[in-house]
Amino acid sequence: MQRAWVVNNVPQCGYCQPGQIMQAAALLKETPRPTDQQITDAMSGNICRCGTYQRISRAIKTAAGLGA
Repeated sequence: MQRAWVVNNVPQCGYCQPGQIMQAAALLKETPRPTDQQITDAMSGNICRCGTYQRISRAIKTAAGLGA
């Protein structure tokens, strides 16, 4: 997951990143090939002040092997 974060240039300020990464890892453990809606639903509880939601979604897809 961390590699996917770097590849997709997700980090900006870094404040939310630990929680985002943990939630994304939990999502992929439960749903190895999530849809866009499943990603949105799973990550909705984590707020990113910098608004990197699209990059977060791409990183989750990358980690899942779905491409971005």
